Amino acid sequence: MPGSLWAPFREGNRSEYLAQYFLSALGVSASVPRAEDIGIDFYCALAQQSGDRLTFHSPFAVQVGSFGTKDFRYGGYSKKGVWQKEQLDWLFSQELPLFLSTVDKDTLTFRLYSTSPVWLIRYSFGDVSEVYLIPDATHDPLKESKEEVQEYMGKGGDGARYRIPLGAPIVEMRIDELKTDVVDKARFALSKAASIEMSNLTYRRLSVHFSQWMLDILANDDSAGIKLGQFYAWNTEPGRNTPEQLKAVLPIIVALGHNLKWQKRLDELAQLKGIFSLIPPDEIPDFLKSNLPEIL
Repeated sequence: MPGSLWAPFREGNRSEYLAQYFLSALGVSASVPRAEDIGIDFYCALAQQSGDRLTFHSPFAVQVGSFGTKDFRYGGYSKKGVWQKEQLDWLFSQELPLFLSTVDKDTLTFRLYSTSPVWLIRYSFGDVSEVYLIPDATHDPLKESKEEVQEYMGKGGDGARYRIPLGAPIVEMRIDELKTDVVDKARFALSKAASIEMSNLTYRRLSVHFSQWMLDILANDDSAGIKLGQFYAWNTEPGRNTPEQLKAVLPIIVALGHNLKWQKRLDELAQLKGIFSLIPPDEIPDFLKSNLPEIL
């Protein structure tokens, strides 16, 4: 409406302005135009200084919300009773690490959270109906996240809502800390978290249902050590997932086989024969017949 704005909408805009000021201290941050906003507010990369030059690495995406008022919700049902499955498909199909940010305008504080715990729920429960990502929550994700919702039953997904704990923030900064060494510590901490989530995305692309997430998180932790949670998932249906996983592992064992042969580690090379026997013959490259006949 000309001459007016919905007040909560305006406050959300102001949170994004403040978030970008913090993100620009960590590296580069490109704001997504409002007309193109489908869940990502900023595309970013971390900065690294060498002398008078900055280089950039570890690209990631950020969704921002005002502290204490933003629900990071995906799926569920619209007011018309339509299952919003496309929101869940979007969440689980990201190609860059996704972080959530909360901004407290009263204290001028910025917090950034990893979303890596979502894979534990995805691989454990499959076709979920609704997800809430909960910053600062530390409850057990497998035992305490699931809530069956009667009105969701039989309408799409598994009929349950999941409140996924994201734990403590990876980055937490006040505006008066932007000229201190906290910024370098925050960059280092964020690079670790981005690397872990990029690995999760790689495993997802390979149909390997394995994920990791950071435990005992300390904001702006610039120590080299990382304590990780790890999770593997499998399916009891014969033939489920295994063709994709064998196809994904083929380039790895082909490269490994060539290295073992030319390093003359023939006993180890021979052990690959059992793995190659699982690969469908039409998937095995022709050049292996001449390069590595010992394992076919």
